[in-house]
Amino acid sequence: MLDIHRLQAQFGDFAAYQQTARDHQQRRLEEAQAAWAACAPDWVALREEVQRATPSELVAGLRERPDAAHDPCERPTPITVVASDGSQIYPDRHVEPSCYLLNVSRIAFQYGTLDPPVMEAVPDFRYRTDEVDAHLDDLDQLFGEAASPEVVSALRDELELQALHDVATQAQVDGRPLVALADGTLIRWMLRGMRNRTLETRLIERYARLLAQFQADRLPLCSYISMPGNTEVVNLLRFTRGELATSTPPDDTLLGLRDRDLFGAHLQPGQRSALFESASRIQRDYGAQDRICYFYVAIPAGSGTAEIGRVEVPQWLTDDPVLVDLVHAVVLSECEKGDGYPMILSEAHERAVVRARERELFYHLVDEQMARAGLNASGSRKQASKRRPVV
Repeated sequence: MLDIHRLQAQFGDFAAYQQTARDHQQRRLEEAQAAWAACAPDWVALREEVQRATPSELVAGLRERPDAAHDPCERPTPITVVASDGSQIYPDRHVEPSCYLLNVSRIAFQYGTLDPPVMEAVPDFRYRTDEVDAHLDDLDQLFGEAASPEVVSALRDELELQALHDVATQAQVDGRPLVALADGTLIRWMLRGMRNRTLETRLIERYARLLAQFQADRLPLCSYISMPGNTEVVNLLRFTRGELATSTPPDDTLLGLRDRDLFGAHLQPGQRSALFESASRIQRDYGAQDRICYFYVAIPAGSGTAEIGRVEVPQWLTDDPVLVDLVHAVVLSECEKGDGYPMILSEAHERAVVRARERELFYHLVDEQMARAGLNASGSRKQASKRRPVV
C-alpha cells in the first residue's frame, strides 16, 4: 500500500528541480538549433564526413538537407489502409508445461467506399516439445527449456508483420492506393543482447525475409512511433561539435536532447521533416533496399500544440516521392481521426490486446485440457495464491 502522506513529503523540491531542468533543456535546444543552422547548407560534405568517421554512436544518415520541412499533401480517396498489432501471454515459470499465446489482429479500412472493413484477431497457442518434425517451428530446437519473454516478443513482432502483409494482400484493390501501417519500430533493437547468438541471428533473418515481401509485392509499408526517444539527429549535431570524439563531453553538451525536442521547435503542425537513414548495425541482415529510413512529423493536437511522431519506412519506398507523400498524408489523416494517434492502430490494438480476465481464462483452459487428458496441472502454490486473493 502506498503511504501518500510520506510520499507528499518527498515532493517539496520537485517543482524547483523541474524548472531548473526545463531551463537547461532550453539552453541545449538553442545550442542544437545553432549547430543545425551552421551545418545544413553543406549537408552533402557532412554526410561524407560521417561515413568516413564511422562514429560509435548512432548518427542519422542524410538523404536531403536536414532542416527541410515538407507540407502535407491531401490524402487520396478511395484508399485502402491496413494495420496489425499483437499481444501475448508470456510463459509463466509457475505453470507447467511451459506454453504461451500470441494474439495478432488484422485490420483493413476501405476509405471512400462502401466495402466492409476487416476487423479480426487470430490467437496462436504455442508450447515446447521435444519431438521435432515438419509441423513445428524451426526455432523450437534453439529455445532451450522454454521460450524467454524476449523470444516471445520477437515472435509476436514477426507474426504482426506477416499478418500485415497478409491483410494488405487480401485487401488490395487494383488501381486503389494502399498503405500498410505498423505500430512501433521496424528495426529489431530488442533482439540485441540475447545470450543465444544463433537464435538472435535467426530471428533477425526471418524478420528481414518478411520485410522483403513488401518490396516484392510493392506494398507501401510504414510504422508509427508515438513520443519517440531516438537521438540520431541530435547525435549528428553532436558530431559536428566534436562531442562524439571525446569521452569528456563539454559543459554545453547536447547530450540528453532528443530528436523530438529538436523537431518540435522546427516543424509546423502537419509538416514532416527531411528523410534520414538509420545507421543501426542490426540491419546488416536486411536487404539493401529494406534498410530503414525515417522522418518526423508534427501531429496537430486540439490544444494547438503538436506531438512529434516518428515514421519509419523501408529505403525502397523513399525512392518514390509520391509514396513518401502518400505515407505522410495517411499518417496525418489517421491521427486526425484518432485524436492524435492513428485510429487504425488503436483499433488494431483493441482487437489484439489480451486483458487480465482473458489471461485467467487462458490458464483455466490449459488446466481444463490437462484434466481431460488425466493429468494434474502443476502450477505452484505461489501462483495459485496470486490468482485467489484472500482479502
